Amino acid sequence: MLSPFVGRYENRCDGCLLPISGPFYSCSFCAFFLHKACAELPKMKDVWHHLCPEPLALVSDKAFECLECLNLYNAFAYECCGCETKICLPCVIALTPGARTYLKHEHPLFYYREHKGKCNACGNATRSAFWCKDCNFVLHMECFSLPITAHHKCDEHLLSLTDHNDNSYSESYYCDICEKIRDLNRWFYRCATCDTSAHVGCVLGNYSFLKHRSIYEEKDHPHPLVIVKKKYYYPDCDECGKPCEDVALECSKPECKYIVHWDCVAPNYLQSWWEWCM
Repeated sequence: MLSPFVGRYENRCDGCLLPISGPFYSCSFCAFFLHKACAELPKMKDVWHHLCPEPLALVSDKAFECLECLNLYNAFAYECCGCETKICLPCVIALTPGARTYLKHEHPLFYYREHKGKCNACGNATRSAFWCKDCNFVLHMECFSLPITAHHKCDEHLLSLTDHNDNSYSESYYCDICEKIRDLNRWFYRCATCDTSAHVGCVLGNYSFLKHRSIYEEKDHPHPLVIVKKKYYYPDCDECGKPCEDVALECSKPECKYIVHWDCVAPNYLQSWWEWCM
């Protein structure tokens, strides 16, 4: 059923895994939500930046590493009918031809496959990037795809991606999650109501775009496993014996207490080998 967005809403879209905003569809029988735009995506799509001549087909619920931003996803994606590589929805949308705007930047941004500069969000060098020629504003694809808002247990409200500090208090330059100092030249997440500030990496973690409570088939276990995110109770991993903090795989059978770290059983190509900049 199509519903209007009426303010604060804590569920995420099952298509793009971003917080619900604007009109959305919801299932009356289960907790399934889709942005109106995600529900109306074409089943087949030609993408100019993909080198394979075959079209891309809309798929869902397959764990994959995005070809463009290198994040791990298991939500909606476009899969090439030829080479079978997959691109996440945020990257497909971001790379659709035309100008883009971002975080109230006053000038349009265009994507350049070859661009040597310095990313305004993370401070690292770029090889390809979104670039504003008028003021030399530069963003990596990964930084351009950062969620504008995100949830974290450190705050009851949505955290907003921010590119500057609103006050000059020294306390605002520390991360409220890891309690380490923040680089003032790097973007961060903030709750204006509670004055909570945190590193991008601390808020998102390594597996922010894996859909929780979705099924993951693991060949070495007789039952289907469910992707979960442990926040307060951390049972020991059945593989390595260490506490299962953050993202883990838990047996879908209540009588089976099997639980393992994602990295202990997922294949290497589905493990996060890099971290968001702090």
